[in-house]
Amino acid sequence: MKAAVSNYDKENNQYVVIQNVSVPVPRENEVLVEVYATSLNFADLLAVKGAYHQQSREPFIPGFDCAGYVVDKGSKVKHFKIGDRVAGFPSGGAFSEYVCVHEDLLYPMENNLDFDAAAASISVGITAYELLYKVAGLRKDETAVIHAAAGGVGLTLLQLAKHIGAKVIGVVGSETKAKFIRQYGADYVIQHTEVDFKEKVLQITNDKGADIVFDSIGGHTFEKSFACLAPYGKLITFGHASGKSGTVRSYDLHTTSKAVLGYSSGQRQKDCPHALKTSAICFFRLVANEEIKIPISHHFKLSDINEAFKRMESRNVIGKMVIFNS
Repeated sequence: MKAAVSNYDKENNQYVVIQNVSVPVPRENEVLVEVYATSLNFADLLAVKGAYHQQSREPFIPGFDCAGYVVDKGSKVKHFKIGDRVAGFPSGGAFSEYVCVHEDLLYPMENNLDFDAAAASISVGITAYELLYKVAGLRKDETAVIHAAAGGVGLTLLQLAKHIGAKVIGVVGSETKAKFIRQYGADYVIQHTEVDFKEKVLQITNDKGADIVFDSIGGHTFEKSFACLAPYGKLITFGHASGKSGTVRSYDLHTTSKAVLGYSSGQRQKDCPHALKTSAICFFRLVANEEIKIPISHHFKLSDINEAFKRMESRNVIGKMVIFNS
């Protein structure tokens, strides 16, 4: 089978090479999926560059999610049969024609959900759903700040927050992205390249601060986010796209009753995969019913995946990029 294998070469804009590799054999609790579509996530870019949780620079197949058909299964798999339409988080890299998925991390697709929508939504959707409902506990009429609000997780968080009746302050880096998130219901938009987002958040909230801040950037953004958080508010950190870590003093936590909470989708998949099933089913239902929309900006064939990585690195992508095997 064909697969995209990491081979990062900055000078030549090469991130992976397409190679022939053996079709994986499912273990007793795994399902073999014929991959129809996958999505490209920012974490994939970090991974091939060796910057994702100290990812090894040894060659590997990237790709964190997939959608396709069940074509084989292990002896102890109980909940899936050959031919089922599924989406999930594979045991190996998803940028390949076939991949094994543990049945605990595989989810049935709604009948009216397309493969491209499933592939585009599974990683960002489950992450956003878990962040909003299980970590932040955002409630109606509360105010949430969402950094990188035009990105995959950010835009999904925005829609989920509006779905429950919260007020959303979206932070983006360009006027194009600002116009985009207004279309999805952002109550306020801050272009951080033009104004200090901390000061603007405090202005919007009459110096009270935000109830929740979702931060996938880290570094100074993390520190400023804490500064514009209301007493009893929660700062949710789930990434470090800046490549830097921010710091908060313990004194500032207990004197304001503010909280800092972390979330890792990969750790959740590893430590408590069963916990993700409800989030997956609930989110897929929202997408299938068109209550949440995951915009797809580009479709690429697997053979053209280096172009997708190049676009991802430009930081100018709005919406999800989907990779097809056909």
